[in-house]
Amino acid sequence: MKIAISFICGAIICYLVVIGVKPVLPAMADETGNGNTSDNSSSILLKVMPDFEKIYRDALSEPFIKAESKIQDPDIADYYHDLMNKTGLTKTGGK
Repeated sequence: MKIAISFICGAIICYLVVIGVKPVLPAMADETGNGNTSDNSSSILLKVMPDFEKIYRDALSEPFIKAESKIQDPDIADYYHDLMNKTGLTKTGGK
């Protein structure tokens, strides 16, 4: 009998928690408004923010490029250069 009562009380508490949380959840934005404001604000943010992908790519590849310039043996330098080309570490432009 205690198990049945505790199960019913637990179910009621869970139901009340779900009902109580619903008003706290954030409301969804309505997409029927004017879309120009979001396009304008996103373009402004893109102009202000630095290119994190380029910064990351440069920070990752720069030590390997500098190490390549220090290699004296031509066979090892060719192997290292081919390895860097295969891994994509020498690509400094786009993706």
